[in-house]
Amino acid sequence: MNMSQISTCCENSSYTQDPQSKKLYCKNHFIELIDNKVRKAINRFNMLDRNDHIGLGYSGGKDSSVLLNILVKLQNRYPSCNLTVLTIDEGIKGYRDECLELTRKIAEKYQVYHVIKSFKNIFGATLDQMVETSLEKKSSLSACAICGMLRRRALNIAAKQVNVTKIATAHNLDDEAQSILLNLLRGDSNRFIRLSRAPILKFKTLIPRIRPFVYVTEPEIVLYAYAKNLEYHSYPCPYASSAMRNNVRTFLSKMEGKRPSTLRNIVNLHDTIGQYFPKEESLKPPFLCQICGEISSYEICPICQLLDDLGIEKSLK
Repeated sequence: MNMSQISTCCENSSYTQDPQSKKLYCKNHFIELIDNKVRKAINRFNMLDRNDHIGLGYSGGKDSSVLLNILVKLQNRYPSCNLTVLTIDEGIKGYRDECLELTRKIAEKYQVYHVIKSFKNIFGATLDQMVETSLEKKSSLSACAICGMLRRRALNIAAKQVNVTKIATAHNLDDEAQSILLNLLRGDSNRFIRLSRAPILKFKTLIPRIRPFVYVTEPEIVLYAYAKNLEYHSYPCPYASSAMRNNVRTFLSKMEGKRPSTLRNIVNLHDTIGQYFPKEESLKPPFLCQICGEISSYEICPICQLLDDLGIEKSLK
């Protein structure tokens, strides 16, 4: 394709090029493009109601920082919709402390209410302590597996304490495609079926999750952050290198580079076959955990089992 065949958004200087359409966008029209992708996802999957109280899971990283910027703009358009920032302190020495300072600073800048909850306070130990104990006990669970379970629970606890009606997370199109493929590689049919772009409103003890970035790629989020000159924490988590997701991320990143739309095709396929999933049966856990009272597929939920295995006697009630 020669330059004369490439379309441009306007006469302003180009900022980036869309990998699929090859269209050139200036900075302002690129920002508008991403904002529209977020609105499209919210509308298509009925993620928000006008009177929702949104709790944004905010780590201070690029993804959640960009989503915070966009949600603040949406709140200005819909003043009846409240926004609270929820930050979880996992207890990772030399990493999370700097993040917490940044999250406080940015929340104050946007004038949004900021809630910080820690693993230590909720579960009785930091992630560092849990990982150390897990290694001593030669557990098969990775740091990321432990953190993932506990972060989801901690976000739900923090959100309930401030009456949040929807929890927004900054999982993007890359994350979504990775999760679909990970569940296939692990043979985890339950998680494969449960994964949904639309918020699940079925369970009273679980606050529905929304992911407004399901149409936005990770490179687009980076470009948006630079275009808006947003401040964010850019250092990777020291435990991230052990995650299986890294292998899937590398593979899909290479595929997307060679064949743009790979990520979108994976998510679209999951949406298409999702109509055949036995949703009612798969989304109906038979138990309330006997220890913490949360929804579970077992009489004792995996989190309470984990804390017991690690010798942590902390009540989650």
